[in-house]
Amino acid sequence: MFPKEVIEKKEILRNYLKDLWIDVTKVKDEDLMLQAFIHKSFAKDFPKKRIPHNERLEFVWDAVLWWIIAELLYKDHPDLEESQLTLYKIALVKEETLADVARNINLGDVIFLWRGEEKTWWRDKDTILADSLEALIGYLFLDLWAEEAESFVKKYIYSMLDEIKKRPIKPYKSLLQEKVQKLYKVVPEYKDYEWEKDEKWNVILYKSEVFVLGEKKGEWFWPNKKKAQEEAAKNAYENWS
Repeated sequence: MFPKEVIEKKEILRNYLKDLWIDVTKVKDEDLMLQAFIHKSFAKDFPKKRIPHNERLEFVWDAVLWWIIAELLYKDHPDLEESQLTLYKIALVKEETLADVARNINLGDVIFLWRGEEKTWWRDKDTILADSLEALIGYLFLDLWAEEAESFVKKYIYSMLDEIKKRPIKPYKSLLQEKVQKLYKVVPEYKDYEWEKDEKWNVILYKSEVFVLGEKKGEWFWPNKKKAQEEAAKNAYENWS
């Protein structure tokens, strides 16, 4: 079912989980464990085989992560209103936060990617890292049950809350828009460019520019267009003069 290069890394993956303080003695489904580390692009290298990948596991994380985060926030912050709890929950589960967590635990080093993506810097791409972390959480819940999944989320994701509290909770696009509307009664305008493509003409880098009354206030490059806009807004907001 799995190619040789995946099977050969089984012990490496078990040790990786062990280093994250996950009780690998509880692992019941080793195939599902391997599947958790296989990005859907990896199957492109094996067109004649049906390689299981982790996309379906991403489906599970949605309910699991939101439930765990909601419970922790509710119990730990009885003084916060529902609206504030919601903002913190969104900040903890958004792609940028999950990608940062994935980097903190070096998840990008052990996932299996299509070799074409290995030639780029996609191994450090927010989308791939966040998706892979979601799949890992889904696996922990399905195979090692809720206790192990909750322990992982609390240790590596919920622990980001103190850092998140130091930053604006709202997206920078919203913060910038509020500032611009207050000052000029208009909204910022964004221009996006397909800045770089790979050998198959897939866009791998976008450039986004943000303008206020025709004047460029910020710009940024990112593999994801939406993220490029958010970072351009951050650039404009933090360097406003």
